[in-house]
Amino acid sequence: MKKYEIIDDITSDVMFKAYGKNLEELIENSGKALFSIVCDIDKVKEKKVLMLEVEGEDEEELIYNWLSELLTVIDTENMFFSKFRVLEFDDEKEFRARVECYGEEIREELVLTVAKAVTYYKFSVEKTDEGWVATTVLDI
Repeated sequence: MKKYEIIDDITSDVMFKAYGKNLEELIENSGKALFSIVCDIDKVKEKKVLMLEVEGEDEEELIYNWLSELLTVIDTENMFFSKFRVLEFDDEKEFRARVECYGEEIREELVLTVAKAVTYYKFSVEKTDEGWVATTVLDI
């Protein structure tokens, strides 16, 4: 199963689909998809670890909040990430995840695209026969 793909469907923004056999993998792969757009993810070294906690009322809100939090962390922590590992995940009463993010401080040569926000345009999180799919459009 592929982790993510960039969709050339929109001219002024960037759309991607992330995949996962479960929601934990979808969280990890949607993070990778986002960073493959904003930076040269293959050259981001795993020098530092940052722990992030995110929650939502459902799967859709959880993924939206996760991606929005990652965009915020780019600005507040001045970091790019290349690897994500979900340490804790709870979808019993509320949707909550604790995720280790591995990366390094932003280096100018890594920057590809400045993403301003996650949009609700065509945004979806769906359960399929193969697992989960998140469709996301970034405002650039």
